[in-house]
Amino acid sequence: MYVEQPYVISQSSLSQINARRSGIIRFCLCCGIGFCCSLITAVLVTFLVFYFGPYQTIISSPLSYPDFVCSQQPCGCPNYNYGQISKWRIQGKNEPLPMTYPWLVVLAYRHTSDGFCSGFIITPNTVLTAAHCLYARNPFEVQIVAKVHDLRLSNGERYDIDRWHIHSEYQHNNTMHLNDIALIKIKQIFSSDLRFCCLPSTILSIYPPAQTKAVVSGWGRSISNLNSRISSVLQHFVLPIVDTHNVKCRSIIIDSQRQLCAGSHIFSLDTCPGDSGSPLLTVEYDDLDQGHFVATGIVSYGNRHCDMSISSGVYTRVGFYLPWIKSLL
Repeated sequence: MYVEQPYVISQSSLSQINARRSGIIRFCLCCGIGFCCSLITAVLVTFLVFYFGPYQTIISSPLSYPDFVCSQQPCGCPNYNYGQISKWRIQGKNEPLPMTYPWLVVLAYRHTSDGFCSGFIITPNTVLTAAHCLYARNPFEVQIVAKVHDLRLSNGERYDIDRWHIHSEYQHNNTMHLNDIALIKIKQIFSSDLRFCCLPSTILSIYPPAQTKAVVSGWGRSISNLNSRISSVLQHFVLPIVDTHNVKCRSIIIDSQRQLCAGSHIFSLDTCPGDSGSPLLTVEYDDLDQGHFVATGIVSYGNRHCDMSISSGVYTRVGFYLPWIKSLL
């Protein structure tokens, strides 16, 4: 009689079985992990597309400086070699050549070189700045300092203030500084070699359109040194206008007719404390396709990180206030 013997596995066979079993387990684990990773990636990509989608067309490479030949108007023409302008690439904040922006001035306390805000010249004796720079200060304790590049050096021209006009509807007790604009009259007239910054030609709230390149210059602190008060040396950088319907802008402004947003989340670019009152410059072109800078906005406020991680930078929309400005000139 044939009696079936128990099946005995040899040591070599057992090793082969264990090896196959381990391989199957590893394969299953890899598939499971791969599926989970793919699912997480898909969810993350979907979130980024919906959250940051409106920004994706803003900029995907280092921001180039606005390329234009200045129309040589009495205002809006910076000091630089026009033939070299298209070669400028500004990624982050950089130091421009001294007097690149001949309309830019510093607001400083009398007898000190410490600036606390900036402003810009619009007539031979008039400066525009942000209202929050002047609120609770005395005109007799502040001076306008022109022709300054490095605040550590005791150079520049100082001008006494005759009077200033803070917008009557400026809401100083509101973190969203609506109507954050002020006009300063000096007692003297600025030097003839100082140029003015042009004002925009339109009051439309759709100007300038989103993605327009804009330039900001000032002595605000840098992202790499947020513990500092201000930068001793003038810095400038290029950033795009942000659509007011974008969540990073819509969440931080009150009135899109009076305010606009700018910033780049890709390069973490935004203004910082110390830049307040500086102009947000964009280019307007004439019929001959020549251009000049106009002060589209005035640096007003932003988030504490000085980047686009939470929100855009907010600027007072100068075009809206053209009637108010002209009434005081």
